Amino acid sequence: MAAKSRKEEWESVLRLKSRYELQYIVDHPEGYTPEFLKMAKEKLAEFADMPDNEAMKVVLKKCLEEIGCPYKENEDGDLEIWFQGTQFLLILSPDNHYIEIMDYCWIKADLDDTEEVDRLKQAINKANTDGDITTVYFIDEKYNAMGAYCTTNILYRPMILDIKKYLQIRLSNFFLAHDIIHAEMVLLKERASQQKQTLIDMSPDKLPVC
Repeated sequence: MAAKSRKEEWESVLRLKSRYELQYIVDHPEGYTPEFLKMAKEKLAEFADMPDNEAMKVVLKKCLEEIGCPYKENEDGDLEIWFQGTQFLLILSPDNHYIEIMDYCWIKADLDDTEEVDRLKQAINKANTDGDITTVYFIDEKYNAMGAYCTTNILYRPMILDIKKYLQIRLSNFFLAHDIIHAEMVLLKERASQQKQTLIDMSPDKLPVC
């Protein structure tokens, strides 16, 4: 494969820059070549008439393409994406500079199984304490279950210099939250089983006869 030309390398770099990063380059031209600055200005001009959230959506779509992450834009203008086989929702608000990332309900406990519900609540508290992704539980009355999903917000401002890498890291952190909850539920179930066995072993029927 032929090596990329310098212009192609610049194009590859600039296509993932947000409006804020491009504006910073244009406002601080020191150290950049005239040709690079010209390309940066042309990229910035593409965002000229776009609201901030729409401009960021353009960059996000390019980032998703770069990391091989399928996506589609739903009727609300949000991005439904698939990362490592899991579906997420990316919501860009026109009123602030945050992207809300949510996964869909990925774990449930039957409300009739009070012990399992309690374990899930404890595991969620553990994940929220130890991780940087927020897990939220809710009651699904239709299916008589308690479910949970994860959510986080990421900022799109000039200080995020590599939005593609940052997005990958934040999405990967969702799986860490899943792992914490699964591991904690297994631990709590084993602990409850051991406690029950201890009570059985201490029952009067099993005490030695004097």
